[in-house]
Amino acid sequence: MTSVTEPGSADLSTKKTLLVLGSTGKLGRLLRACIVASPDVLAGWQIVWGARRAGDSVDWVYSKGPPPKADAVLALWGVVPGQGDLSDNITLAHQAVQIAKDCGAARVLHCSSSAVYGPVREASENSALAPLNAYGIAKIEMEQSLFPDSNDKSEMPNSCVMRLANVVGADSLFGAIQHDQPMTLDAFGIGQSPIRSYATPSVIWRAVAALLATDSFPEIVNVASSNPVAMHELLDAVDCPFVWRTAPETAVAEVSLSVARLRRLTGQTLVVPPEEMIAQWRKLTEAAE
Repeated sequence: MTSVTEPGSADLSTKKTLLVLGSTGKLGRLLRACIVASPDVLAGWQIVWGARRAGDSVDWVYSKGPPPKADAVLALWGVVPGQGDLSDNITLAHQAVQIAKDCGAARVLHCSSSAVYGPVREASENSALAPLNAYGIAKIEMEQSLFPDSNDKSEMPNSCVMRLANVVGADSLFGAIQHDQPMTLDAFGIGQSPIRSYATPSVIWRAVAALLATDSFPEIVNVASSNPVAMHELLDAVDCPFVWRTAPETAVAEVSLSVARLRRLTGQTLVVPPEEMIAQWRKLTEAAE
């Protein structure tokens, strides 16, 4: 091992181990920078970072031997639009379960997406699923494959699907900001841009910590800050100029999540104002480079 991250202050001999799969992707790099900056979020745990290829920040390469012993697995990996066959998300989810079984982990946390809901206001984990695109459909199929109606799961690790909102620093809006692209926002009424729930890396880690600690391990949990954000508020916070256009009929005014379940798990309000989202993004982006 070359780069095992040791969050928290507990003695190493008493710590549990979290194996992170897909640690070198965009989300993985942001989460790594976040936990290095705020290690106490995962007190009592050490992190082993897994990836497809060796590197300075990688502890275990999938193709090089069996996985290390671990108490839980966090699977960040997945196929996004334009980067492969979306059906491979099912394969990767089941590979994560098998890796968890091989390393002795009792729990696996899988990353899904708010894309499963489609246009919706304050969707709960029990809300109807109405995805607008193939990615949302693929994520639903991935989730359903993990929880079949008739299958003996007694010898398999327990799985939880984290339905992530747009991740601050990892979605297309932040990509456009970073590349200094001209920004055009859809206007729904006067001065109102699309509303989205966002998850900061710090909120994701709080969710992970709570899911590792709880005795009431849910199958599905929404992961986002409590406050949905209008996109123009984020652009104002980063001082990024933009122009308005009348929203076309196909534009989606709102995709927001209820995080009541996550608030109960964490015991926190999880409110992150737009200005704080931008401050976290700038700090973590610099640290992840």
